[in-house]
Amino acid sequence: MQKNVKAAAMMLCLVCLFLFLLSNRDSRQEAVLPAAAVNENGPLIALTFDDGPYPNVTTHILDVLEEHDVCATFFVLGSRVAGREDVLLRMESLGCEIGNHTYSHADLTQLSAAQCAEEINKTNAEFERVLGHAAAVVRPPYGFYNATVRQNVPYPLVLWTVDTNDWKPRNTSELTEYVVQAAQEGSVILMHDQQDSTAEAMDAIIPELIAKGFRFVTVSELIAETGGACMAVKMPGDG
Repeated sequence: MQKNVKAAAMMLCLVCLFLFLLSNRDSRQEAVLPAAAVNENGPLIALTFDDGPYPNVTTHILDVLEEHDVCATFFVLGSRVAGREDVLLRMESLGCEIGNHTYSHADLTQLSAAQCAEEINKTNAEFERVLGHAAAVVRPPYGFYNATVRQNVPYPLVLWTVDTNDWKPRNTSELTEYVVQAAQEGSVILMHDQQDSTAEAMDAIIPELIAKGFRFVTVSELIAETGGACMAVKMPGDG
């Protein structure tokens, strides 16, 4: 009889310990859940960053993207790839897109057909070296393009619908307010991963856009979702 009582008491203790551990595990899981989930059916938005990478600024932006599990498109200069290969690899590992922003940030409209093609091809060669593939989209510096550019750059040319002018040092709170207020369905937001103020603004911009229900996509995803009918994109062969 005494042995049965001891066995029952031991079993009760084990059950209580199991329940304690289970509840503690559940509380830890709840603690690491994100504060807000991205709305999978929300309006589309594409955040884009030009002229990098600049490791300190770009890394800060990537940290915020990773924290909230969202993506962006980085239009990279070919001349800035060497020595920053790890930054490009991290971009791609986080589901971001790497676009071609020429090799030297040249105004393509001032170049010959051969020079125009070289600016794109040299940058794609750097991407091939680091990533194993070329870029699928091109952003012409300054947004400038003409017939020569269209004929010699056989990729979608990506412009923008919202220009933040963040290449000028701007107050972080003002930049945040501007982006959040300007964002709408299908927006392509132009920023630069050069200024610390832009990186710092991401700490607020991304959570606020998530709270408004936006779904973050890369430029190529936006093109696919809209069937190429994106206001900010000039598709090859378009008039």
